[in-house]
Amino acid sequence: MWLPLRPTFLLLALFLASSAGAQLSLQSADGIRYASGGIGEGERDELVLMLPDYNLKVVAAAKGTGAFLADVKLIALDARGAKVLETTLDGPWFVARFPPGRYELELAYGGAAQKRPVTISAQGRRVEYVYWTDASATTLKSMEQAEKPVPGAAK
Repeated sequence: MWLPLRPTFLLLALFLASSAGAQLSLQSADGIRYASGGIGEGERDELVLMLPDYNLKVVAAAKGTGAFLADVKLIALDARGAKVLETTLDGPWFVARFPPGRYELELAYGGAAQKRPVTISAQGRRVEYVYWTDASATTLKSMEQAEKPVPGAAK
């Protein structure tokens, strides 16, 4: 018996075929499912497809340039202050599925730390953009400008 495929399955199949190089690691700790990545367009596309299943998204970037950052340490504490998750982001995007409630996110990068209170509701998604000063972070535009020869400069 032939069953027609739903458009969602077709889109997912096409996406998986086109992004075979993107390999995100889906993880779980104490009932909280999460993934991080976003290095490269393929990983970001994969995370976008996963978003409907997650109720928290964190994006880590450099202040000023907006360049994405990886290796951000994240600790999530519940309303009682108990640690429910500790991880290091593999890329600039982090998505997770938390039980509804109040949490405090402790994020650290390059020796600087930030705390963010977040409330996760039963429906919808909370998005947090977190910025750090990082002199080594560059955007593609600034990298292209650095590669251009300077008129009159010695070669």
